[in-house]
Amino acid sequence: MQLVYFIVMVGILVFVHELGHFAWAKVFGVQVLRVSLGFGPRIAGFRRGETEYVVSALPLGGYVRMLGENPLDEIRPQDTDRSFAHQSLLRRIVIVVAGPAMNLVFPVLLYFIVFLGDTDQTPASVGIVLPDRPADGLLEPGDRIVAVDGEEIATFYEMSEVVGRNPDRSLKFVVEREGERFETAITPVRAVEDHPLDVSRHVGRIGVMPQHPLAVIGVTSPGSPAAKAGLRTFDVVVAASGKPVERFIDLERVLRHNRGTMVPLTYLRPQRITRALGGLADLEVLEPRVAALTPAPGGGSGLTRAGIELADLYVSDVAKGSPEHRIGLLPGDRLLELDGEPVRLWSTFFERLGKSSSHTLRYRRGDEVFTRTYTLAHERGVTEHGQLIDRNIVGIRNWMPTHVDASVPNPRPVTYAVREAWRATAEVVELTLVSMVRLFQGRLTVKSLGGPLTIFEVADSAAREGPLNYLTLMAFISINLGLINLLPIPLLDGGHMAFFLIEAVMRRPLSLRAREIAHTAGFILLVAVMVLAFMNDLERQWPRIIEQIGSR
Repeated sequence: MQLVYFIVMVGILVFVHELGHFAWAKVFGVQVLRVSLGFGPRIAGFRRGETEYVVSALPLGGYVRMLGENPLDEIRPQDTDRSFAHQSLLRRIVIVVAGPAMNLVFPVLLYFIVFLGDTDQTPASVGIVLPDRPADGLLEPGDRIVAVDGEEIATFYEMSEVVGRNPDRSLKFVVEREGERFETAITPVRAVEDHPLDVSRHVGRIGVMPQHPLAVIGVTSPGSPAAKAGLRTFDVVVAASGKPVERFIDLERVLRHNRGTMVPLTYLRPQRITRALGGLADLEVLEPRVAALTPAPGGGSGLTRAGIELADLYVSDVAKGSPEHRIGLLPGDRLLELDGEPVRLWSTFFERLGKSSSHTLRYRRGDEVFTRTYTLAHERGVTEHGQLIDRNIVGIRNWMPTHVDASVPNPRPVTYAVREAWRATAEVVELTLVSMVRLFQGRLTVKSLGGPLTIFEVADSAAREGPLNYLTLMAFISINLGLINLLPIPLLDGGHMAFFLIEAVMRRPLSLRAREIAHTAGFILLVAVMVLAFMNDLERQWPRIIEQIGSR
């Protein structure tokens, strides 16, 4: 089946490409002698009218053979007007560009089909409010966005779209909170959205996320009511006072008005099992338990009086040998300050870490507070795909599983699919062009080049993951095929374009000898690139074979 997935994908993309050339040749009345899917010996085919349609042995390309395309073609006087060589310069450009253009337009259709499958989407509810962002203090976890700037909102995607295109502009939000609606004005901040290969865009952000943290608790002190009830940091509360608890805000609401009354809790405690399954793996299971929690009496939040908080800022894992391990950080420690500023959320803490390599960290263990200065570990190198690595490494992790509210129907599936199809196509076009630039800059190594074996492998993987993944991969490869064909290399469509531009400047075609030399150079370059890509494929797939070849 792997071969079938590969041939089907390549065959469709070649067909689409050649259809562009063929269709516009017919529009301009150019005689098409042969249309071939593949190169090499003819396997099968038929003739209809003046055109022969064939399938050839090597399914890695194809061609449309037009009368007069080869300077050595003999053209009868009555066929002069139907010869490619005797068409106007503009017509020849259109015929040549039509192939790559089809490979760039076809993905819009593929992505449209893919995104049309997004029938359910995340609702426009607030799960996390990032500190020190525009929504901080105005929105709360559990809020539901009903409208933004007069536009009705049903999904988080719709809210993000409106906010994203309106940075630095005050927007009126209609918010529903615990059954009541109110209005508030929020001005999205202009944020930098990072993409692969150092590509970035400026978009509007208000600092909210749809994910709700589960009720994973942190116990603030060994002497707190929570600790006395037997609760520990990283316990997961699933029920309180007989009510199910799916999110941390559910637990917060149960305890909000508690003034010292006992609350029965059901919770899950993570338990590590080493060398489970006969030593095959280390597992962590959740063991069910119950507790009787009695918050201290008084005013304020019941969570605070119980000694419970969200476990987001508690360290769950410390990499052995890391700088964090060497300064004494342990699992269960609670982060307090970074470089003298309070830490309020793990994601923003992680973001601040990346701004420099040396930091002063203040943290708490039980009731004892520590302050340590350290330097993050640094990594330089090259990924297996040839991208240069130069980054800091954080040696600690937290554990904060999240929950997203039940999906809602996509209110405008067709409009959504069209918009996202164009966006996805534009993003892949940009990514491919930037990849080429980075390759010439030396910021992306030639190891990033992939050939037929890579396509063979990823086509099989995508097909096994489902038809939508297969179509997504087909769209990605189609865009790459279209852009590569536009490179000004003889034998490619871009090479023909280069000849036409020279002809436009010189007001006469290049000499036959000059074109022959250019085609030879282009052939050598393409073969060299193909060999390099094939060797990269071999190195990724069978590194031992490469090592054996190199040792001989």
